[in-house]
Amino acid sequence: PLFVFHNILDDDVKITDENVTWSEVNVNQREAFMQLFSWHPDLQMTMKDAGNYQKVWETYYNLILGANAALDYIKKVSGTEEDKAHVQAQALALRAFYYLQLVNLFGEPYTYNKEALGVPLKLTSALSISYDKRKTVGEVYDQIVRDLDEAEKYFLMLPKEKQFLPNYRITLPAVQLLKARVNLYMNNLEEAAKYAKNVIKDWDFALYDLRSLSYDGVTFPNYVTYDNPETIWAFGKRNDLLKFTYDLTGDYGVKDHRVLINASDELVDNYEDEGDLRKQFYLVPEYGYTPVCYLAVNKCMFLGESIPSDDKFMLALRLSEAYLILAEATAKTDPMIALNAVNELRKKRISEEKYKDKSGLSGDELLEFVRNERRRELCFEGHRWFDLRRYGMPSFTRVWKEGGVPAKWFTMEKEDAAYTLPISKEVMDRNPGLIQNRLGNPKY
Repeated sequence: PLFVFHNILDDDVKITDENVTWSEVNVNQREAFMQLFSWHPDLQMTMKDAGNYQKVWETYYNLILGANAALDYIKKVSGTEEDKAHVQAQALALRAFYYLQLVNLFGEPYTYNKEALGVPLKLTSALSISYDKRKTVGEVYDQIVRDLDEAEKYFLMLPKEKQFLPNYRITLPAVQLLKARVNLYMNNLEEAAKYAKNVIKDWDFALYDLRSLSYDGVTFPNYVTYDNPETIWAFGKRNDLLKFTYDLTGDYGVKDHRVLINASDELVDNYEDEGDLRKQFYLVPEYGYTPVCYLAVNKCMFLGESIPSDDKFMLALRLSEAYLILAEATAKTDPMIALNAVNELRKKRISEEKYKDKSGLSGDELLEFVRNERRRELCFEGHRWFDLRRYGMPSFTRVWKEGGVPAKWFTMEKEDAAYTLPISKEVMDRNPGLIQNRLGNPKY
């Protein structure tokens, strides 16, 4: 369940407008899901009572344990120094990636309060002699940066042909993209731009040309594959991602089952340019609805109402993110670089007859445009919730509907503590050394 929370908490999703009611199989989860949808401070406990507890914290730490074990024992195993460097590079990069997810779910945003409590840092596979305490957000980020720096160093010990292999293992350009992302989150804009440029210029990736695709409204390509020229690293399974945004269904009429979550009107309306092909190829219409409702699923292979089974990857680090990081990092300091980056992306996303270069933007206006491009390009890939946090945690409202009829309104206040998830009772009971987060207080 690594990414189940990433796409359900933000303003890109809504309860469906259709007359969908809770199915018998899911009715016991209704209250728990309402608490999740409203960012309720008791959401973890209610989800456990409903039999839908997601062991996100525990799963990440199990993966971190595996990375730590690889690092602890690498010197004791046989193999060439090159092979060992390759293992160390991957283990360090993955540990950094896991901690980046954890600290952005359970710690406050770095640029808001890096002295706030983050998550415990486990850097060895050995058992602790005492209860692990939470490090500050700043300390966790410092470790993430160290791990990515070390991973890059080990990758650079390898021959060029081994620094990137399309084999679903993490690679040097993936590390460089993560370094760009981490520095963007930390507001280290010069470093973010530098590593984004490395990804764009130093490798043979290319932006996927949506103009080359044909559209029938039913069949969508699988973007999360190395056949896609902008895929840097594919990861994540179906069950990691779609528990709430796709797999939770209700009853429609007598026998039809429909999803309870759709793409929000705000996201759909954000595709404002005529000829923006992403509205066709990124937003999947829920089959059989008139007027159209869009599914809250990411850019995976889609046929009718069928998405890949759990043996297919569902997420990827993509070249397009590097262009967007470069544009955002330079929007205030060098608008020409920012505009060139965003225009290069849009050339592959807007139909040829409708495309026009963006020009004349600067300052806050350009930054806002780039961030909207980021929302359009990266929808349902796990970015929006983390982006809202680093944008200053704005206020927004979501509507709970029963059978398509508005019933309750939930408002996330600006800088609300609910932007940081509470640690579950399961985890707190196992480790008395942990201190719970401030609990959110959205308006109901």
